[in-house]
Amino acid sequence: MHVTQCEVCGKRVARYVCQECGRQVCERCLEPHMWICSECYKRLRPEAPVIKPFSWSMPLRLFFLGFLLMSVGIVLVMIAGFLSDGSAGFVWVLPFPPIVVGDGWSYPLWAVIFAVAVTALGVILFILFRKQAQRV
Repeated sequence: MHVTQCEVCGKRVARYVCQECGRQVCERCLEPHMWICSECYKRLRPEAPVIKPFSWSMPLRLFFLGFLLMSVGIVLVMIAGFLSDGSAGFVWVLPFPPIVVGDGWSYPLWAVIFAVAVTALGVILFILFRKQAQRV
């Protein structure tokens, strides 16, 4: 009986045949699930995908900063409503900012104009950063 050495490592007795290239290989040089030698397995194996670490993009950072500031503002409005003599209140319909209602404000028109301006600025910045992120 003729004993054949492994054609990959040359150290052990070959007991298997690679289904890809036909080499006679030992049990250590055989990939048992596919019945191919380790050389063919290295050649045929797809490269592992490169996983990039998560990074916070600028629009996402601004979104969370805005959400945090809005949450702090909501809490402050709630505290002010509870501490006042009952002349202030708010209506909050998620996900929009709360609508503050009160009768003791000296400059309600300026507050409304400021709120509209800040909202418009936020929308413009969101659109600009979104276009910039799509180009990258």
